[in-house]
Amino acid sequence: RITKTRRLHRDNRARVPWPVCALVGYTNAGKSTLFNHLTGENIFAEDMLFATLDPTMRAVSLPNGQKVIFSDTVGFISDLPPTLIAAFRSTLEEVVCADIILHIRDISNPDTESQNDDVELVLDEMGINATTNNHIIDVLNKIDCLDPSSRIRINNRVLRNNNEVAISSVTGEGVASMLNTIK
Repeated sequence: RITKTRRLHRDNRARVPWPVCALVGYTNAGKSTLFNHLTGENIFAEDMLFATLDPTMRAVSLPNGQKVIFSDTVGFISDLPPTLIAAFRSTLEEVVCADIILHIRDISNPDTESQNDDVELVLDEMGINATTNNHIIDVLNKIDCLDPSSRIRINNRVLRNNNEVAISSVTGEGVASMLNTIK
């Protein structure tokens, strides 16, 4: 039933000529906090597993006036059991159908690289190769939690990579740059 309902919603959105940007990432990377910042919404955003179970979608205007639809999705975890992947399949279908995928990463987490690998594995299981897909933007979130030398390192990294942006979904730092990258 959920899959059928989601398909009907996607079909209705297909009639609107706005691209869809899906927010994906490891659990507690800040997807819902970023979604709230972008949309002015106040959806549930807590430091807990599966705080987001049902994707929420809202339209946002980019700096050039173009509208996009942002979709907040369920957070990934390591060793996600196949039964949970199946349970979230209809939720994850929003990611497969998205025009742009924003991979939100908690860059302040010491396990950020292994979390990145876990997300890329789930994306790969969904048929999305994160290495070759040029519609994925790595959003290095929580830069406000980094020490000054780490911030400099991350900012230099972003300057060398067109598909990366550094932001703080709490303070809004870097969000304008992210929106320009999406544009």
